Amino acid sequence: MEDGKQGVMVAAQNPIAQLQALFKDLENGFRAWLAKQSLPVEAAAVVTTTSAAQGASIGAFMGTLTNDATSAFPTPPPQSNLDPQAMASFKQGQALAGGPLVQAHNFVVMTGVNSGISCVMKRIRVKEDVQSS
Repeated sequence: MEDGKQGVMVAAQNPIAQLQALFKDLENGFRAWLAKQSLPVEAAAVVTTTSAAQGASIGAFMGTLTNDATSAFPTPPPQSNLDPQAMASFKQGQALAGGPLVQAHNFVVMTGVNSGISCVMKRIRVKEDVQSS
């Protein structure tokens, strides 16, 4: 090499493997920090919030994939003599037929509540099994 400098050949690692290792270290550190927190902090502040954010992104994505399907579930006329059970099914169908914001809201509620309850059950039972998940 010129000027007496020698080049050192560095073995190039796979960037995907490096990213996976970095993510795994970050996840392990987060889980260790989370295990030290009290139950209200873990359940309410951290787990429920992160799951709700995940649910919002999933719901928004699902809402963009499905067009606004409110026309598929038309509202029956107010004077129609429909069975109350039939009206309930119309309302359920309309709840799932909104756009991205409606879907995001629905997924936020479902994933946030589910993860909060699962977190509390895991902490109370001190094990992860079918009953606590």
